[in-house]
Formats: sequence, C-alpha cells, structure tokens
Amino acid sequence: MKADRLVALLLLLQSRRQCSARVLADHLEVSERTIYRDVDALGAAGVPVYAERGATGGIVLSEGYRRALTFFSEDEVRALFASGASPLADLGLERGLTRALEKLRGGLAAVHQRAADKSRSRIHLDQRRWNQPEPPLELLTTLRRAVWDDRCLRIRYEDRNRKPSTRSVEPLGLVCKAGVWYLIARSDGELRSFRIDRVRSAQEVAEHFQRPEDFDLERYWADSSARFAEASRSADCIVTFCMPNDALERVTYYWPAEVLSQDAGEARVRVTFPGSEVALFQALAWADVATLVEPVALRDEIVARARRAVERYALR
Repeated sequence: MKADRLVALLLLLQSRRQCSARVLADHLEVSERTIYRDVDALGAAGVPVYAERGATGGIVLSEGYRRALTFFSEDEVRALFASGASPLADLGLERGLTRALEKLRGGLAAVHQRAADKSRSRIHLDQRRWNQPEPPLELLTTLRRAVWDDRCLRIRYEDRNRKPSTRSVEPLGLVCKAGVWYLIARSDGELRSFRIDRVRSAQEVAEHFQRPEDFDLERYWADSSARFAEASRSADCIVTFCMPNDALERVTYYWPAEVLSQDAGEARVRVTFPGSEVALFQALAWADVATLVEPVALRDEIVARARRAVERYALR
C-alpha cells in the first residue's frame, strides 16, 4: 500500500542523512520513478524532504525533522521494545504491531537500535495467569470488527450462574485485564461489561449504531473497576489462621494476606477472601497445614460440612 511505503521511506530517510533514489528503490522494491513520486507526496504533506543534485547528492530529510523523529531517550526505547505476548495477538493485530516496531527500529540511531535489541532479549512480559485457557481468537476477531465498524451484534451469553440469554448489543470497546477479555457494550440502553469467555456466539447484523460522543472507554473501565472493588470489599471475609512457618508460602501465595505474628515454630496470618463461601472452601483445602482461629462461625460451619462429608462417604 502507498501509505505503508511512504512511512517506510520516511523511516529510511530518518535513519541516514541522505540516500540515492536507486538505493531507496532497491530497498522498497519499486522503481526510481516511484521514489520521486513518493518524495513529492511527502513534500505535499508538509514533510521537509528534498533532492540534492550532484555525484554525492540524493534524497535528503531536513536535519531538524530527523532529530525530532529520532529523539527518544533510552528508557523510551526500552519501554517500546520489551518482549511480550501482547493482547493485540488475541485480536489478530500482532503482525501489525511487529511490522510497526520493525519500521520504527529501522529509523532509530544505532545506539537506540542496540537498546531496542537489548530490551527484547532481557525483558519478557507474560500477561496470562497459570493454567489460563487460550482466548477465543475467532470470536475476538468478530467482536473487534464490530467495535471498529459500530455494528450491532446479537450474542448468546451465559451469566456466572450459567443462565443463558440472547441479547442485541451495541459494542463500544474491548478491555483485557490479566488475560481476561471483556466486551463493553450498550444493552437495553445500559452500559454493561460482558466476559468474553461467557459469550457462546456473536453474530454481526446489518444495523449500525450511533456511538455516544461522550463515551470514554478508559474512564468507563476505571469507574467500573472502582465500583467492583468497592462491592467486593463490602463482601470480604477476613479469616485468621495459625500454621507452621513452612506453610506460609502456600497460604499467602494467592489471596491478600498479612502476617500478624511469627516465632520459631509457627505463624499467625490474616487472609482476606472475596466472600465467606470462598473462605470456607479454601480453609477446608488448607486443613492439613492451617488451623482456622476466627471467625468462630466459619469454623463451626467447616465442622458441620466435614461431618456431612464423613456421613456421605463413610457409607460407600
């Protein structure tokens, strides 16, 4: 595409003071005549590029413009080129990101190219949790296309209790949090967040919708996350355990925890769970290493459930 070629040409000129039309043509696999037309197009767009005549001449980008394009600090380069499994791959955009970074790298000064390569080889970001299933790539592509085109969708969705429903939605955005994707959409006049791993199917329809002019995806997600965190805190169940020191890592690994006291033999730890049911099941799972101290009511419920389990399985 011409736009891609113009960007590539600009980055080539940015990385060197001047270059002959023949070298540029060979690099971009076009004719010299095309190079001169592209130079004219860049000039018409306001880019200060010109041709110097003579044996040592060539196509030149204004020095001030070159400095403006390449003025990156080393930390900025490191941030751009850190290796990682980008969520953009889930949306089918990984190749575009890779090409964009390669074009950018080609336009950097040699010292910054070395910084980019060093960042890639020493920092890798993995967005997914352990044992997290792969995202539904085909579904995400359909949703991305609908979000991009402001096109209505008909989705089959299951809520957290596996209750199915069919909805007509207006997709406004996609959000990835810790490897979990969400569709932000307007449904029945209200803004909703749908977990994409609960979307069983999505079908584009012919109808387009008018995107709200005041909708800001980042602000919506920040407000929604704050409301969710506040609701979660109101349902928190705080439990105190006693355990040997060698069980500390197991108990404090996942849930928010605070070590209240510790001596040579054992530790006392306060753990915060998102609800009493989660606390109960986790306390049962830790029964071989940790003793629940309080709340007493939760301890009594554990005893009652353990008795029912014994009654059920002792007869088999």
